[in-house]
Amino acid sequence: MRDTIIIDLETQASADDCRHCGLENVEPLHSAGQCRGVAYAGHHFEPLGWDNKAALGLSIGCYWDSADQRCHFFDVYTLEKTVRGFVARQPLLVSFNGILHDFPLIRGLLRREANRLVADEGAEILAEDLREMCDTFTTLCAESYDIWQAIWQVAPTKTFEPSLHSLDAISQANGLGAQPAQGARARRDWRDGQYAPLIEYCQDAVGKTKTLFDMICAGTPVCRGDGLPIQLPIPTLLS
Repeated sequence: MRDTIIIDLETQASADDCRHCGLENVEPLHSAGQCRGVAYAGHHFEPLGWDNKAALGLSIGCYWDSADQRCHFFDVYTLEKTVRGFVARQPLLVSFNGILHDFPLIRGLLRREANRLVADEGAEILAEDLREMCDTFTTLCAESYDIWQAIWQVAPTKTFEPSLHSLDAISQANGLGAQPAQGARARRDWRDGQYAPLIEYCQDAVGKTKTLFDMICAGTPVCRGDGLPIQLPIPTLLS
């Protein structure tokens, strides 16, 4: 069986947070486009958006490794080491929406670090090595198995409805239970220094993704949020 990594990560911010002050896109923090946080009064609310993944930051990442059958954690300080390990091993990366979210965030953070090396330290060689490693990781990501993408290809209608195709909804529909929190709660835990619930949430996402992937490999249909069973393609696992 091919070496397999099942991965999930959590961000420090949401794409809907204000890029100027970091306040969340919820009342009463802003109104009519104007931020209302006391310490930040006077500027217009402008969301971070989805285009600049690196701006969302990385709070914690978790991956299950088929080599030792264990979960491992990484953060922004150990991100480069973690990715270099993936690139050296060339495992099958498995995720839930990693192609649109997790992997672009990782690449964005690595490329930002490469730019910093040049700007702050003039370390052109180190920066170029980091960029080349990031390019290799990009190829590895393109060959990954993304459960969310697989569902989208089989059942493209209403793909973006959380009640049908979120990890939480699909987990509950397949008898795996609900996630212990939601992404917004995980980001607040990070900001509040409540790291234990954040780590639990991330590890739980990896565990649920692994169980769904095991079902797919066994040829078992996966139910979407409304209970409709979907037969997803079985990945090629032979090395």
